[in-house]
Amino acid sequence: MEQRRTVLAVCLALAAAPALAQAPAAKDPGAKTDPAAKPEPAFDPNKRAATEAASVNAVGDWFKFNVDVKGFKPSDGGDEVTAPQGSCFRVSNEFADSAGKAMLRGRFETGHFSRGLWPPYSCNDLKGSPAIKPSQSYDVAKRNVLEDYDRDRFGWTFGVLVAPVKYYVKPHEFSAGASVGPYLGYRLHDRQGSSNVLAISVGAATATVTTNNADGTTTSSNTTGLTVAAAYLVDIKGAFNVGLLAGTDIYSKSQNVPTSNKLWLGLSFGYNFE
Repeated sequence: MEQRRTVLAVCLALAAAPALAQAPAAKDPGAKTDPAAKPEPAFDPNKRAATEAASVNAVGDWFKFNVDVKGFKPSDGGDEVTAPQGSCFRVSNEFADSAGKAMLRGRFETGHFSRGLWPPYSCNDLKGSPAIKPSQSYDVAKRNVLEDYDRDRFGWTFGVLVAPVKYYVKPHEFSAGASVGPYLGYRLHDRQGSSNVLAISVGAATATVTTNNADGTTTSSNTTGLTVAAAYLVDIKGAFNVGLLAGTDIYSKSQNVPTSNKLWLGLSFGYNFE
């Protein structure tokens, strides 16, 4: 049984509202199990993390552990090893084991700048843990990495940005012309309880254009253009989120939109009600 999470956003100037996500309902510990019922999946791929889209998983993500993490086994077989504090693990695959448990597969990276300009930085050299070989692939329970142990997560993410209200720096006015578009972002910080994403969005913008007629009357019409925005998205405890955005709307000269190519700013607050 699943319930949909509704996001109620209180917008000051711009709302960043990702798609609705699904989360499993809480179980009654005293409830009896129906032997004929189908078992629930080991993990729900539609459950989103922070501000990301529902379909984003851990493949391609990096995890830097703030504590020792147990449960890593060589993919080709062997004894279980413990990842030391400060080690960096990159996920290359998600799968379910024979018991239906969600698993991650990947390898360990070392070095101060293992990804160049992109975090994580200063990954453990693993000299204190000779059982772990960076050239070898390891499997670990997904729960161990995502939930049970303190870690930082880095990686690409995506979703949808919605801008119902914008404040234009010049000519110092608010506009209700909506902008909607997908975003691509990178997690600068993602730790249990909070997540920060820096993102770029390109999408559609709308504006109302007023035309002065020869008979002295005016007519209004809606027109569409392109919007480009940069966003800094913060999610706290999976419930409260804040979005800081800056962008510009681009229209053709023939559309006569006065705010075309003007900088706009936005700020949003949101709360997820279960």
